[in-house]
Amino acid sequence: MALPAPIRYRILGPVQTRSADGTWHDLAQDKWRTLLAVLLVRANRVVPYEELYRQLWPEAPPESRRKLVQQYVHRLRRILGDPGGETLRTRAAGYEMRVPADELDAEQFEGHCSAGRLALTTGTPAEAMEHLGQAMALWRGAAMSDVVDTRAIAAERVRLNERRLVATEMWLRAGLASGEHDVLIPELESLVTAHPLREYFRELLMTALYETGRRADALSVSRNLRRVLREELGLDPGATVQRLEQTILLGEDVSLPLLRPSARSCS
Repeated sequence: MALPAPIRYRILGPVQTRSADGTWHDLAQDKWRTLLAVLLVRANRVVPYEELYRQLWPEAPPESRRKLVQQYVHRLRRILGDPGGETLRTRAAGYEMRVPADELDAEQFEGHCSAGRLALTTGTPAEAMEHLGQAMALWRGAAMSDVVDTRAIAAERVRLNERRLVATEMWLRAGLASGEHDVLIPELESLVTAHPLREYFRELLMTALYETGRRADALSVSRNLRRVLREELGLDPGATVQRLEQTILLGEDVSLPLLRPSARSCS
């Protein structure tokens, strides 16, 4: 199997680019980071000038916007070691950032995530844990955490962060299927605290607690979820959690699907 190409661009955390000697560089100016981020999330597609203006100046683009963008592009090309514009290309309608497969950390994340999902569908949780662990290791914080929240960046950040949670869920499910209940309980408790309204983390925690003989604690997780949902949303837990709660009350064996429908989006 061919090894993935070395990552050259990072957006799963602060935006960075790697020089030929392997050194990672932060971009000093806000506008440069925003421009690079927009070009990377639209990689291999022409980003029209007007869209760039809206992303760089959401309130009111200055009259000199075209000249300023040209200056930013010139700076970026110097940082990228691309003086001839072979990577950051000028097109008639705008600019295009050419990014080969796997040189962007988000693309490598998607590849590992897809491989992990496939391993779950074929019933090989150990392999799934390996791929999904590599996927999550690419993250260094919130996506594009040092970029101003324009509409396009905000939407992409939400999408990427959601996919990170889906990958985390699949990794945890694979771990539970491999019998690592005790090891994963602290991680699950942290995730429940960080995402109190996300039912699937509660479901996994309930399962881990129950499988380690902590039946009362598992039911307490369910009760707390019901209280939070009613207080925050006026809702009861979904059917999956209610079935799991009933299974635990009856003392029956828990059958946890390796792959939930929500995880199919990570492909």
